[in-house]
Amino acid sequence: MLYVDDEVEPDYGFTEYLKREDKPVVFNRVKGYRGLRVVGNLCASRKMMAKALNVPYDKLHDVWVEALEHPKPYGYTDSAPFMGEKFENPEISRHLPFPRFYRGLEKHYATGTIVLARDPETGRMNASFHRLMLLEDNRLAIRLVPRDLYRFYMVNKEAGRDTRVAIVSGVHPSICMAAATSYPDLNELQLARVFHEFECVDLDGLDVPAEAEVVMLGRILKDVEVNEGPFVDLTETLDIVRRQPVVEVERLYMRNEALWHVILPGGLEHKHLMGVPQEVRMLRIVRNTVPTVKRIYLTPGGCCWLHAVVSIRKLREGDGKNAGLAALAAHPSLKMVIVVDDDIDVENPYEVEWALATRLQPDKGIVVIPGARGSSLDPSQGKKGLTAKWIIDATIPLEMNKGSFRRIV
Repeated sequence: MLYVDDEVEPDYGFTEYLKREDKPVVFNRVKGYRGLRVVGNLCASRKMMAKALNVPYDKLHDVWVEALEHPKPYGYTDSAPFMGEKFENPEISRHLPFPRFYRGLEKHYATGTIVLARDPETGRMNASFHRLMLLEDNRLAIRLVPRDLYRFYMVNKEAGRDTRVAIVSGVHPSICMAAATSYPDLNELQLARVFHEFECVDLDGLDVPAEAEVVMLGRILKDVEVNEGPFVDLTETLDIVRRQPVVEVERLYMRNEALWHVILPGGLEHKHLMGVPQEVRMLRIVRNTVPTVKRIYLTPGGCCWLHAVVSIRKLREGDGKNAGLAALAAHPSLKMVIVVDDDIDVENPYEVEWALATRLQPDKGIVVIPGARGSSLDPSQGKKGLTAKWIIDATIPLEMNKGSFRRIV
């Protein structure tokens, strides 16, 4: 943990530290916001994530898969520290910094914000990360990707209703990781409860973790949209400007000396929060095809999103290509999969390249799939949204003498 005691300017001041450090950083003095602290890089590595969940590093994925199958209910309380200060229809920027992270980009953003909402059809709670662009006074533009919250918004909009939301910041990393997880019919707060004990407060019918540092209550307006962006996405390239809905904040709650979570766009925390939950989903799905899969790793060079390395214990010829196909199906944004034997450390780029050099014949091990739907984050795919995907099977052929492929130690 790094504590920064010098006064830091919100615009561009956080970026230098969060880009340089691979550990949590707490900014104790933020210019213009007396008594408020800012924290970043909470989930900037897999090791930090495992530590936050109190699980062995090599068991992180397996434990998370088990938790997805057995989420745990949470209890309720009538009070919470964040209720200490309350502001009606607040001018948000007076209380909370919405930084600019990169020079040349003029929009102000909140990035470590988790949105809580209820499914209007089933009543299930949902928690998900959404960036918020500051507009004016108590209005924010929200980026809605087509997942659960977007569906809630569309159902309510068709019924002529706004969507009630609570926006929280400054929660335990387990809640952050859960909110970054996509899984059918999941209450992400119950997933986090498997690893971390907490209670919720019922605010306007929404379950809000009592430990939250900052809470905003409001509505996604059914009939107001604005241009949102540009924004630096996890590929470290600019996301496009889109028409997006508007959140109107009715109440702001803050605990004394609150911690406001910021995530550096395109930084390590952004990448790992996006990538690690996908690794868990992929592991579960790929195991249905190749039960002997050992590890799945979305590489930092591939933005923890577009490139993966998969290790398997190969039993039959074709297992490598099947594992690659299953990985592409499990994570449709994936562009490249390298499949290696289980003696290769998927997190070590030297070992992966060594496997490519010594175990791969390109004319036999590489499969290219043209014209596939790719990730909107990939700037190379062009206007049609199509990309070529490839599988590299760098596993040892079973008919060969395995001893000749082993490194001498």
